[in-house]
Amino acid sequence: MKIINQTESELVLQDGNFSSIFSGILFLLFAIFLGYQFFSTGSIMVLLMGGILFIVGLVIILKSSTIIIDFNKTSGQFNYIKKSLIKSKTTVYNFLDVLRIEVRKQWEIRNTSSGRNSMSTSRQVLVSQTVFVFKDGTELPLDHKKDSSDGFNLADTSAVLMGGSSKENFIANQVAIFLGVPFQEVTPPNTGSGINTVTIDGIKL
Repeated sequence: MKIINQTESELVLQDGNFSSIFSGILFLLFAIFLGYQFFSTGSIMVLLMGGILFIVGLVIILKSSTIIIDFNKTSGQFNYIKKSLIKSKTTVYNFLDVLRIEVRKQWEIRNTSSGRNSMSTSRQVLVSQTVFVFKDGTELPLDHKKDSSDGFNLADTSAVLMGGSSKENFIANQVAIFLGVPFQEVTPPNTGSGINTVTIDGIKL
């Protein structure tokens, strides 16, 4: 999420789901590679796999969206615009309906593997998402869930608990000030040392 325009009476945010688009492009490229392999080998299985990956990649790209939020103090409202390659939807909300802005952070497990010796490595990654919390209890995301910009790992959990240092916190606080509502950071509990684990043939080391 980034601020693309800010004046005394207007604030405009934009957030693109670039990681999903990148993943979709990788699926398409691999599908094209398998298509090329089909012409070399004539294998129906290769063609089938390529077709499946092409469809998956296309669906991921088409479902990827960009969020644009235009806050206007004069009207006391903001336009929430969600765009994808196939559609665009705009919803109007009132400033007075917003209770607070939250940045929610949590740890997620990421697994990476290598072909040799069936070795895989697990690591915990801090992800964040900013949301509006409305007075009626409903919620609305300001951005897509993504890796936090705090720039630390679980080995230094004190940085998480201190908060306030990330890009997400800074922008969310700017929005809260503009709307005149509280800002809150919701951080995960201390879940351990955060040392990466290695698994070989299903056995954790």
